[in-house]
Amino acid sequence: MLIFHSVTEALNAGYHIYDRTQTGYLVRIKMERGWALALIELVF
Repeated sequence: MLIFHSVTEALNAGYHIYDRTQTGYLVRIKMERGWALALIELVF
């Protein structure tokens, strides 16, 4: 699974925030064959 380390990085890659997790966000992007998911892991 693809993991980003900032919201900016994920948004610049074309992903959209889909849900919140305990340590960041779940993001997704629409692909030709369906949705691709990735995580944003934030370090506080």
